[in-house]
Amino acid sequence: MINKEVIMLDFRIVSFLEVCEYMNFTKAAESLNITQPAISTHIKYLEEYYNCKLFYRNKRNLCLTDQGKILKTALTSMSNDEDRLMSLVSSKNTKKEKISLGFTRSIGEYIILDKLIALIQEKASCNFHIFYENTDEILKDLDGGKIDFAIIEGFVTAKDYFIKTYKTDRVVCIAHKDHKFKKPVRKLTDLLDERVIIREDGSGTLAILKNFLNMDNIDTNDFSNIIEINNMHAIVALLRRDCGISFLFESCVKKELEANELRIVELEDFNLTHDFSFVASKNSIFIDSYLKIAEAFY
Repeated sequence: MINKEVIMLDFRIVSFLEVCEYMNFTKAAESLNITQPAISTHIKYLEEYYNCKLFYRNKRNLCLTDQGKILKTALTSMSNDEDRLMSLVSSKNTKKEKISLGFTRSIGEYIILDKLIALIQEKASCNFHIFYENTDEILKDLDGGKIDFAIIEGFVTAKDYFIKTYKTDRVVCIAHKDHKFKKPVRKLTDLLDERVIIREDGSGTLAILKNFLNMDNIDTNDFSNIIEINNMHAIVALLRRDCGISFLFESCVKKELEANELRIVELEDFNLTHDFSFVASKNSIFIDSYLKIAEAFY
């Protein structure tokens, strides 16, 4: 929801963003404590100003046009920047720097944790707000202005966000070092009799895995049994107790591989790498300052 207490954007823009939030004129009007005809007038003004339709009806549902989607992306960035500007220049400001950032769990719990700790130690007077969530939730937080930027492993499109590659990692099949397979393993289909440990829906790691498996007409439900869990530490602990196999970024199990607790199961038809990405609002005026902070993780 738009922060109406601090936003100084044009009131018609506020109305447009609120309609985008609810995709309903009446609910947007109730949220802003104005009439539904007023909302309609504000949207009509913007459509005339930008010379395009912003919404259309698909049966009974309100939808954004392609032009409306572009405008929403740009104006959401402006709204989030307005909140940050208020924090920076307000006389109530304590002068302490505030950094709000998010990480998907694979990255936050394993890939960047030591560097994050070093950044916190370096900026001892800074207030940090740090969120570990799956890819879908992180992007929602970014859209809503809850976080300034994120580093994620999931799929994201350049038309919606500013994106810069953080690093590339390999996704590998992982098993306990003494795991006994049901049959000799050479290909993906040889693993279908095994119990697989996967992340929850909304996870970037799961989306990447499913996308690759689908190319071979395989689904995670084709495995003998599934353990679905939203905690990376628990997945690694289950693997160490030989409770199944999993597909993870190699960096997430680096210590366990080096300690010979777990092993990579090499497959003839499984060769998958994927980028981790720095992500921020596409049109934010603070991109350069966010990138400067993110240098600590490179």
